[in-house]
Amino acid sequence: MRQSGGGDTVYLAGGTYYANTPLNLTAADSGSSFLAMSGEKVTISGGTPVSGWTQGADGIWSAQVSAADVQQLTVNGVKQVESRFPDVDPNDPITGGWLWGQDVPAGRDATNSLAFNPSDFPPGHEPKVGQTVTVFAENGYANDKLTIESVSGNVMTFSSEANYDLGPASRFFISEPVPDAVGEWSFDSATQTVRYKAPEGFTGEGAVASDAHSLFVVDGAQKVTFKGLTFADTAASSGDPETAAIEAHDATGMVVEGNHFLNVGVGVALHGGSSGNLLSGNSFEHIWSSAIAMTAGTSGNQVTNNVIDRSGEVFVQFGAIDMQESAQNQIDHNTITNVPRFGIAEINYDPGNPSGGNIIEYNDVRHSGQQTPDVGAIYLYSGDDSGAAGDTIRYNNIVDAGGLNTQAGGFAENWSSGIYLDNMASNAQIYGNFVQGTTFAGVYIHGGSGNQIYDNTLLDNGTFGISTVVADDFAMDGNEVYRNFIQVSANGNNTIDTDQTDPGLIHDNVYYNPDGGELTIADLALAAFQQRGGDAGSVVTDQAGFANAGAGDYSFLAGSVAQLHGIASAPFGSIGSSLAGALPEVGTPVTPPVTPQPPVTVEPETPVTPPVTAEPETPVTPPVTAEPEQPTTVIPPVTAEPGTPPTEIPVTNPGNPPDVITIPEVTLPETEPDTPSNPGGWSGWGGNHGWGGRGGGRNWFQEIRSQRDDDGDDRGGGRNWFQEIRSQRDDDGDDRGGCRNWLQEIRSRHDDDNDQHHQQSHWHW
Repeated sequence: MRQSGGGDTVYLAGGTYYANTPLNLTAADSGSSFLAMSGEKVTISGGTPVSGWTQGADGIWSAQVSAADVQQLTVNGVKQVESRFPDVDPNDPITGGWLWGQDVPAGRDATNSLAFNPSDFPPGHEPKVGQTVTVFAENGYANDKLTIESVSGNVMTFSSEANYDLGPASRFFISEPVPDAVGEWSFDSATQTVRYKAPEGFTGEGAVASDAHSLFVVDGAQKVTFKGLTFADTAASSGDPETAAIEAHDATGMVVEGNHFLNVGVGVALHGGSSGNLLSGNSFEHIWSSAIAMTAGTSGNQVTNNVIDRSGEVFVQFGAIDMQESAQNQIDHNTITNVPRFGIAEINYDPGNPSGGNIIEYNDVRHSGQQTPDVGAIYLYSGDDSGAAGDTIRYNNIVDAGGLNTQAGGFAENWSSGIYLDNMASNAQIYGNFVQGTTFAGVYIHGGSGNQIYDNTLLDNGTFGISTVVADDFAMDGNEVYRNFIQVSANGNNTIDTDQTDPGLIHDNVYYNPDGGELTIADLALAAFQQRGGDAGSVVTDQAGFANAGAGDYSFLAGSVAQLHGIASAPFGSIGSSLAGALPEVGTPVTPPVTPQPPVTVEPETPVTPPVTAEPETPVTPPVTAEPEQPTTVIPPVTAEPGTPPTEIPVTNPGNPPDVITIPEVTLPETEPDTPSNPGGWSGWGGNHGWGGRGGGRNWFQEIRSQRDDDGDDRGGGRNWFQEIRSQRDDDGDDRGGCRNWLQEIRSRHDDDNDQHHQQSHWHW
């Protein structure tokens, strides 16, 4: 291809192609395309087929694999469970099958040491050097796979550090050398042997072993295209987006369209100056970390019309679509389901990097936050970069934001929000969204200023409809909350909670109060709040005015209170990916368990890759939707609802050079590719926002709740427990830096920031 002196198109015939090392594309490969032949299923696998299986007297199958390491075993496309103790609990895969840490002895580093209860381990199962421990930090934000370096008494010491402190609120399981449950496997690197406790009917066919490496690396190339391919069978050594099925550095004009990503570490990772790239019409299933990651320096990319189901299956701390100091991107019409932490996350640490100004619209996010606490389905974090450009977050559908917390030896209260602007994220436009079923707030602004929050429909949220509270005692102002339809929270707490000092910024809302419960705004009855200049024009109603809520139609009827107040319905018919079919009914949210990695009982359906056309026209970098006008006190009109972006691909005929096979012109059929299995409902760069976090991994959430309960005031009400928490936090701060991998300096800066979250030292009018 390089010798031909120009961009070429590779047509791949049906079949599976095993790539033990990545194919590297440089500037010399600009303009090249890799396309599946029309109607052909083409899989590019990062694994090695496993053959020569023999079954032992114990029923365990074994085979030789010429590999230094095996991190993943799939059978007929289904990822199997690495042998572990305790076993996966098939009836409770999220909260079952765990052991719990103990207090780490004084003088031991809680980032690379974990104490355990010896009585938890039957004889022969005690932790041993070389075994791998999968463990969640005490704060629950992140998990790590760590290798035991030594065992002394009841303390394991690891060869590397965890993201956060480990301790009594840490849940963990440990690898085992021999599988003992159906569907489990193990690998002995010394003998290069895979052992597999196969289900009945296993014939030795269809097994693929894989390690962690990228499949394609695009480095400095322009206008490279991938269409109609399945990328499969490559793992990840950590959650950081270091490897991916498609790993791009300084790539521009790249098109990744109509592909299927299955059992890979990261689907697509954009790094450096990658800009103007289009990721459209792809499906992602069973991804180890993020499906799509954009790291520092990336900008102007469009992520549209993709379906993501069960990303973050191994490393939970990242968003399904994850941006880190990435600017001016368009994230629209994606359907995201069943993830452990964030659906869409944007993290901005460094004021020296352009960030923000992203448009996040028409996305459907369901059943996020299934394994971690303090989460948002759509999550923004600013860190030290409070000046990051404001985002537009509009017309998104969010249902069941999850939230799963831990305490010493068990699970505790949840904490989740639908749209969550953390640590002074500011200047956002948040409108036209539908949020249902959070455990904390529909929209949560933590420390940010200048955010406009209007025309949102917020139902069945556990504590607040909207909350705007300070972070680290920094003053916040200019957050205007108006023309929202807010159901009164079930626990009778504040419908809107705020630390701002201008009550006039809250106005013209409709409060839906079907049960006649207590309704307070900023700790005051509505009438009292209005007397102080707040909530002018706001009303209370016991009639929802929905077209047909029982059937999942939450559009407002003509003549309803919301409609008469000018509150626009969310554009449900235009939300989500066209690949996911019709928008499913919303219904009352229920956080379902995430299905465990199943043993193979029958051969699953082979994922179907959509057929593609012949060589497309030279891709054009898609324009990014213009930024909205600067907010004013005038209520802006709601923009028209755009239709779901088309997935048609332009067609051109390949030329007929000498000695080249002519590919006939084909057209893309109207049938849509298969959707991911089990649609319906594991971030930022770690913890609440990732690597820095609140620091120390201490389980301060339970301490706060306890202090609040003792104080007799459900929401703190300006009590002095904030200072006590802050004192404890300062004594316990996480200043370790913990700098690993490719964001060491950022992590270090953020650790030093000692971010305080949810410090609701509220003032009262």
